[in-house]
Amino acid sequence: MITYLPTIYPDELVYSWFCRYYVHLGCFSHKEVLEELYCKRSDNPSKEFIGNLNPEAKGQIEKIYPMDKLVLNHTMYPQYARFVPLDQKKVALHRLAHDSCDAHRLFPVLPRNDGERYLRFCPLCVNDDREAYGETYWHRKHQIRNMSICTKHKCRLMESNVSAKSEQSFTFCPAESYTYDREAVFENDSLVIQYAEYLDSIFDAMMDFEKDISISSILYNGMRRTKYLKPSGRSRYTKMLAEDINNFFENMGVCNIVSVYQIQRILLGSLAEFSAICQIALFLGMKPEELTAPSLTSEQIKQEQDSHYMKNNAPVDWEMLDRETAPVLEKFVRAVYDGIANENGRPERVSEKFVYREMNLLGHQLENMPRCKAIFEKYTESYPETWARRIIWAYKKLEEEGEPFCWTDIRKISGVKKKNLQEVVPYLMRYMDDELVERILELVAL
Repeated sequence: MITYLPTIYPDELVYSWFCRYYVHLGCFSHKEVLEELYCKRSDNPSKEFIGNLNPEAKGQIEKIYPMDKLVLNHTMYPQYARFVPLDQKKVALHRLAHDSCDAHRLFPVLPRNDGERYLRFCPLCVNDDREAYGETYWHRKHQIRNMSICTKHKCRLMESNVSAKSEQSFTFCPAESYTYDREAVFENDSLVIQYAEYLDSIFDAMMDFEKDISISSILYNGMRRTKYLKPSGRSRYTKMLAEDINNFFENMGVCNIVSVYQIQRILLGSLAEFSAICQIALFLGMKPEELTAPSLTSEQIKQEQDSHYMKNNAPVDWEMLDRETAPVLEKFVRAVYDGIANENGRPERVSEKFVYREMNLLGHQLENMPRCKAIFEKYTESYPETWARRIIWAYKKLEEEGEPFCWTDIRKISGVKKKNLQEVVPYLMRYMDDELVERILELVAL
């Protein structure tokens, strides 16, 4: 039963709030706090969102802070939901606040690149926090994808050794214990500062839950002022746009520069990735309010919608599409295969249906894309092989926690049923040494 919660600080992640709760209680066991907050042992404390709180914890928290406001003001929701369609935005807010769900099924959450794998902090904010509150905390804005500096102090963000992903279950890592004393390194590149402030202002803007103007229409209107759209409005020069954007951002230390494939998907309305859209808009010279509070007329929206007719009927350059899609597909399927794409870190099976849906490919397109087809086939496997990798992942995950566990615990987080184990054993031997396989089989009593 929660009898006390510390005050939540401005721009603090909920995960950080729970970390400070853990410290303030003086607990020695992460498990004890997890049982107070979450529904079951296998639930992860989400770093970017909230996680599957139990009814008692949720009831206590709602007395202090409404769940919808908690999602809006203290999770990474504004980053991932900013540009998705209105209905999807509303559903995501409700489900994150009131249901148990995987955020990856609500909006696009791309695998992390180098420079985004750990929670980041500003050494000067750490000092300010300690002076103001007696302790520091994890700031949301420091965790925005492709954010490299603190916009308040204009100094570079530092990486902690706390994973930004949520697969490391049963651990609360308070910023006070993981933000080491570092000398601030100030950023002198005006473009880096401009980009960071652009991300910050768009992330911080009020969310619009009334108007439903697609990001493709907003960017199309921004392109009308540039050389990347024909005067007729019927043709977009996306390859030229991608090359110029890459040249603009390549020396700024950006972790992930938007690709021509992403630009195409964004302009066709099938991708709403935050940092990619911000890069396009900044390069096009669009003001932040053009993205966060657009004022397009119905005629302007119709012009963008009509432009897709010619686009959809243009001949497909399969070789170029294959070449540009291949690195994106490789990164995506690898993340699914390894579990990076999952909030809980569980490895998944790379199925053709899943790839077509998530990559927004049409039926049988892979047959015309040999590079992409080869990548897909490299990760194709049978169900028993996927089950084996899940069992190994679950076993190692539970072993790292240092608590006694049994087959039921492995079953819960791996999703593999005991009746399927006979098919799985040969694949276990492929991925593990004999001693580890024997230990797993002992748990199942096979």
